[in-house]
Formats: sequence, C-alpha cells, structure tokens
Amino acid sequence: HVDPFDTEWPHRYLDNCKVDGMILMTSTRKQYHIKTLLEMKAPFIVWGYPPTEYSYCSVMGDNAAGGRVAAEHLIRSGRKKIAFIGGPSGEVEAQKRYEGYEKALKEAGMQTDEKLVTFGEFSSASGEERMKNILERVPDVDAVFASSDLMAMAAINVLKEHGRTIPDDVAVIGYDNLSIGNYSSPKLTTVSQNIPMVGRLLAKNLIEYLQSGVVSNVTVPAELVIRESA
Repeated sequence: HVDPFDTEWPHRYLDNCKVDGMILMTSTRKQYHIKTLLEMKAPFIVWGYPPTEYSYCSVMGDNAAGGRVAAEHLIRSGRKKIAFIGGPSGEVEAQKRYEGYEKALKEAGMQTDEKLVTFGEFSSASGEERMKNILERVPDVDAVFASSDLMAMAAINVLKEHGRTIPDDVAVIGYDNLSIGNYSSPKLTTVSQNIPMVGRLLAKNLIEYLQSGVVSNVTVPAELVIRESA
C-alpha cells in the first residue's frame, strides 16, 4: 500500500535491496510517484498511466473505448439525459473515460449537458455526493455512467433513496467489473478491463524489462459486462 502523499517509499525498498522492480498500481497522485521512480532510475511498470515525455513500461486499459461503449449502450436503450460521474479531473483515466462518453453522445447527435457532468474521487463517498448534486440540477436524469463500480453502487443507493427504480427510471453503468458488483441489487452493469490479464502482463513485462531493458507499453481492451442495472 502506498500513501498518496509519500514519495519516499521507493527508497525503503530499493536502498535495502528488498526488491528488483516495482509495479505501481495507485490511482491517486500517480504522476508524483512516477516522477520519484524516474529520478531514482528505479525499474518499474505502471498500471493505467500512459508515458508522457519520459520512457517507462506501462499496461493501460482502453479508457476512451470503455467510456464510449458504456454511453453507446445507454443511448441504444433510449436514454436521453445521461450523466457522467468521473474520478479526479486531473487523472488521465477519468479524462479518457469522459472523452469516450462525449464522443458517443456527439456521434448520436446528442449535446453534452454540463449539468450532467461531474468529477470527484474514485470512492463511494464521492459517488454519493456527486449523484446527489446531479439530482439537484437535473431531477429527471435517466441514466448514469460512473467512472468506477464503487461510485456507481453509491449512485444507485442515492437514486433508490430518492424513489427511483433501477434500471426502469435510471440506468446505471460502472467501471472496473469488481466482484462486489455481481452482488449489488440490481446486479451492476459495468466495463471490464480484464484484470487477470492485466496482472499477468504487468508481471511478465516487468520481468522482460529487468532482463532486456526493453520498454513496453500495452493497451488492454475494454468490454461491457451487461447485468441488470442498465
């Protein structure tokens, strides 16, 4: 576990020769941890954050495609007021998911309504707060695409508390395909990033980098998992 505000943690492992390489999974302040690892010239691979001006190994989900397939599904089901609840606006993953959502609406001839778009944190508390804000602004919202399953399930609870039925009144789609989504009521429709494949690629490509020094950047496809909430 990495404290989002602790940039000294790599020294505790590398300086004592406890590890040969690192897999960075944190979803907050990732760019700061990457900067620290690059400055240390540490061997590492990152999940979900594409290289910028620096060269390092990464495995990424196709976040734009994920946002697009989620929004397209909601559009095909006849939804007209589709909300987007995003993670941190400064995080690449959240922005890409929004871009996919926005592109799907545009291709369907629908306008993006700023009152239906909000960014927060990848957490239940944030999903609850943002859903309440959207209901205040657009009470007749009929669909929600949330950037994480935790946010989506929190949004469903808020909607139920406000007398909405899911999916009849409001369809909801999450992101990540966490196992808990299969036990929610209704079962959560979500975007899967094939996490077992991601885990294998992170380990395999880091080992190959340690052995050869070859930097690899891989994108994992996103897939819509349709259950009951949308």
